[in-house]
Amino acid sequence: MRLWHGRFTLGQGIENTTVNILKGIIWTKRLFLLSVFIYFAFSCFAYDIELYSEQVSWQFEQLFNLVFCPLNYRNKEDLSRDMKVLIQRLSKTKPFNEVVERIRVYYINLSREEENTILKRTQGFPPLKVRQDFLDGISAYLKSNYKLIIIDASGFSSCAELSSIDKTSLIILGRRRYKNEHSFARGFLHELGHSLGLRDECVNCQELCPAGPPNCAPTKEEAKRWWGKLVGSVPRVHYIRGCCGNKNYIRPTIASLMNDPDKAEDFGPVNERYLKNILEGLSKK
Repeated sequence: MRLWHGRFTLGQGIENTTVNILKGIIWTKRLFLLSVFIYFAFSCFAYDIELYSEQVSWQFEQLFNLVFCPLNYRNKEDLSRDMKVLIQRLSKTKPFNEVVERIRVYYINLSREEENTILKRTQGFPPLKVRQDFLDGISAYLKSNYKLIIIDASGFSSCAELSSIDKTSLIILGRRRYKNEHSFARGFLHELGHSLGLRDECVNCQELCPAGPPNCAPTKEEAKRWWGKLVGSVPRVHYIRGCCGNKNYIRPTIASLMNDPDKAEDFGPVNERYLKNILEGLSKK
């Protein structure tokens, strides 16, 4: 009532002011609706992503995200079985078994058409290319970095980006490369190690990356600085020649998942110490 009274009794100046106020309100509402649209457009993930169903006892507020994405699977049951193998092995492997409450696992259901548009095979390395807006969409949905694990049911090649725990990176598992569930699980741990910063400890392999911490030293002197305090006090830790495809580099153990995943059962003391430190460091960030 006051607004109408003012417009008719106080003259044209007040009327113009009132009209301007109303216009301002309309534009404010429009901007608000536009901001709401933009928020939902960028925060809503357009694909079917779910928490891993058997993760009910884990504390989901923690920060290490694993996102599984299937490729060329015949049905959801086969994917669920393979994921169960990997997650169970991860939860029993040092040091992940000590920090399972800090791990959150998701999986994405893609239709065959979505697979064909998002995941593209390449002739080089890595064997798959992932569309960038798909990766960005997962980041926006999780509001965090993550490791995207593509399990290619018909693939023979496995690889991972040498990365770190605070960065999003890609892991590719060629399911047909592995002869059984045990080798499949160990192969996954090997590639996961790369995604967290561990280097190859093999000698007769391609030199895909230079020596570097924490597990492949260019010289024995450097190795002494990195893990010298463990030598003599921790079993299996020594100065062993050969890693990253170079026989002159130095690794900390004879056998580990980063050396021969088909035979080794664990990451070895030096790698376990490194992994535990970075996983426990998540809660401090």
